[in-house]
Amino acid sequence: MFVNVLFGEGRMEMFNLNCKLINFLNHLKERAGVDSKDCVDLMDSSGKVMNLAAKQHNLALASSVLVARHYYVLLRVCRDHEAGGQKYVSLQNNNSQSHPELTELLKRLTDKEPDRKTRKRRMPQTKNIPANSKSH
Repeated sequence: MFVNVLFGEGRMEMFNLNCKLINFLNHLKERAGVDSKDCVDLMDSSGKVMNLAAKQHNLALASSVLVARHYYVLLRVCRDHEAGGQKYVSLQNNNSQSHPELTELLKRLTDKEPDRKTRKRRMPQTKNIPANSKSH
């Protein structure tokens, strides 16, 4: 069982779900070049944030939280001191040019009120991923 995660310069990698969620997140950060202290999350193709940080110390397998063979976008979760909430930043480079709808969706996620449900929007198709994408 695996998932595909999009990040970097049109980069997509496969990640194994048969491991504890904490190990999955650590490997994900390592492969993406993210500092191990940073908080990250994944967003599915419908725009739903998986809220992995809250579940990371759970002993459950990553497969209990993520859906096998789905595509996810890697997000950095930052504190938004001005708004007093969280800000989601895509770790895909140049998404404002290549995927403007993703940029708009991230803005809505950041601007939403805490008790409001996430609006559903389809993520851009991933057909334009370069053939030299690595998979692990």
